[in-house]
Amino acid sequence: MEQRLLRADRKQRTKGELITAARTVFVRRGFHAASLDEIAEEAGYTKGAVYSNFHGKDDLFLAVFGDYFRERAEAYREIVFDHQDIEESYRAVARFWRDANESEPEWARLIAEFLVHASRDESLRSAAREVRERGLDAIAAVVGALAARHEVEFLLPIRELVRGGGALNRGLAIEQLLDPMLPREIFEEMHVAYMRGLTKRP
Repeated sequence: MEQRLLRADRKQRTKGELITAARTVFVRRGFHAASLDEIAEEAGYTKGAVYSNFHGKDDLFLAVFGDYFRERAEAYREIVFDHQDIEESYRAVARFWRDANESEPEWARLIAEFLVHASRDESLRSAAREVRERGLDAIAAVVGALAARHEVEFLLPIRELVRGGGALNRGLAIEQLLDPMLPREIFEEMHVAYMRGLTKRP
């Protein structure tokens, strides 16, 4: 029993290290240019270790994608409850977006590249959508708790509110890639306007 638990722990650790390495390589190379050999080398494992944990590059990226949403939900949970007014929480999220996009600009390119790739294959598109929907649920839980704290409601279901906010962020990140001189305040004001317009105060 103990040996099985140790093997399970090692397998989980290996899987986590491969996901971390994959994110690094995907961001550095882009989805199509990244290779499983490079990811394995980055993680300090053989290519066989990748295939013993994932079905291939698509499956590995989906794991990276899922971790991204979990990290985002946790980041939002840490920043949105520190403010007396809900609009200040909206601004804090927008500033977090802007800073994240500026610190890792290749992420926006990577996500766009993968989503276009996934959209061309029904099975992969379905898998990516499932990961995305779970991510929306995790973030919606944070937004729902924020709304309850401030006793507000929204004009859209919270899940769809979050979906629209994510789309706005991705669009602005791409615009920033095209024109790095765009004023940083655009992120904040557009997000606040979006959320304010869909918030029903008591």
